[in-house]
Amino acid sequence: MKKYQKAYGACYAGALVFVLISTIFAVVLQFFKGDVLDCAIAKNAGMTVRYTVLLIGFILGEVLFYYCYRRLSARFSVGCTKLLKRDIFDSIVRQDYVTYKEKQQGEYVAKYTNEADMIKTRYFQMLPLFWEILLKILFVSIALFILDWRIALITILLLTTPLYIPKLIEKRLQKAQAEYLKAVEENLARVNNWLGGFEIIKNYSIERQILLKFDESNNVSMDKLLRDTILGATAQLITTLISYLSYFIVLASATWLVLLGEFSAGDFFVAIGMIDQLSYPLISLAEIIRQLIAVKPSCEAMGQFVAHGSAGMGRRSLRFVEKDIRYDDVSFSYTDSRPLLQGFTFTAKMGGKYLIKGPSGCGKTTAVNLLLRYYEVTGGKITIDGVPISEYGTTYEAITVSRQEAVLFHDTLRNNLTMYREVSDGRLVEILKSLGLDRFADSQALDTLLTENGANLSGGEKKRICLARALLRDTDVLILDEPLANLDENTARRIEDLLLSVSGKLLLVVSHQFSAEKLYLFDDVITLRAE
Repeated sequence: MKKYQKAYGACYAGALVFVLISTIFAVVLQFFKGDVLDCAIAKNAGMTVRYTVLLIGFILGEVLFYYCYRRLSARFSVGCTKLLKRDIFDSIVRQDYVTYKEKQQGEYVAKYTNEADMIKTRYFQMLPLFWEILLKILFVSIALFILDWRIALITILLLTTPLYIPKLIEKRLQKAQAEYLKAVEENLARVNNWLGGFEIIKNYSIERQILLKFDESNNVSMDKLLRDTILGATAQLITTLISYLSYFIVLASATWLVLLGEFSAGDFFVAIGMIDQLSYPLISLAEIIRQLIAVKPSCEAMGQFVAHGSAGMGRRSLRFVEKDIRYDDVSFSYTDSRPLLQGFTFTAKMGGKYLIKGPSGCGKTTAVNLLLRYYEVTGGKITIDGVPISEYGTTYEAITVSRQEAVLFHDTLRNNLTMYREVSDGRLVEILKSLGLDRFADSQALDTLLTENGANLSGGEKKRICLARALLRDTDVLILDEPLANLDENTARRIEDLLLSVSGKLLLVVSHQFSAEKLYLFDDVITLRAE
């Protein structure tokens, strides 16, 4: 978390300066209160007015500087949270696909929302507040010594007792918070999973069953939250009781000094004001320490998560293919069971067109995934221009892949096609017409808003838009996984001709639906069989 504090260090430092000045004003005005009272009792009108004016001036100064402090502390906490959330998202999108799929999507959402906001509340917001309270305690203590050293010692000894409470239950606080965050992650993962299958839930009329499952998961997370909250409330209760007991002891001591004639009415008034200024901050400081102790493991875990996502940033990336891609006696299995691919040998040359076909489960998609560095081969090797593929961290820059499942963002058709790159409308219209998407082939239609995953399109339209997106990307290798699925016969034949007209790239098509009479137009047709 240090780097976020450093990034907004100016705001942090400014906030501390303003709260320091505000605290000085707050302490000094306590003495003016006593002076006003003593002068009023002495019926000295002139001095009473003078001290009243000074009192009002210091009150306004305290309020003004405290406002500046709040503004800067808000900038600090919000700014740090903004950078943290950016790093969380950056860490997520930088993961390789296989690592990303090891967790449910809801777990990532929980980190971005619940955990990040919790760190903001319990860490970034607490840091300026910690110094605010600490400075107030320090200056009020100094003022008490100026007023009377006996009152100061009694006050400090008694009112600092509650500060030890959080440390005594440190491990229980951290455990309670960790359990709550884990339960929230699991609950959000389940919710995200259920919402992803919304159509299935409606189609099978299992709303009641899903709601029962939700209640079970939600109850667990809320029970963990309740335990965390109750533990915090218990610590605060003990702290508050000790603080108020201490307050009455100090009050009695000040009263005793008045009876001895060592305190004037004004001094007593100042002492009580100082004690009020000190007792609440000490209670607050105990709570702040509790929060900082509890959130420490979460901050460390978040730091590791962010660092882990950036670990592969420096790995070598494949940027282009000049000659060929070779599979040399490649074998692969997901577990120790039988290989999905075995002895697979195949050479694809730059500028060529290749078709991999075969029944479901024969390893067609797996062969593509190995090329995308999702997995390591268990036997043999894959080379690109003679270089083992294992030397590359990613091959995405040189390869464009379009999957059977259409994935579209909730954005305009234009942005879904261009992927936020600069592409002329003329080029977009041309590619849409070539795929039979004439109703979208004009500048106005390109601004059509697509809902999440293209829910406002037909299955064939979604498929063809994803294919258009792949064709628009200028990479050396184009891989199309089942590009003819969910298309009517006329559209499928039209797309076959379009694919076979692609030039200047290495085209790799994975399909079991390609027309038999057109297979001769491929440079090679590889047929895989299920073992």
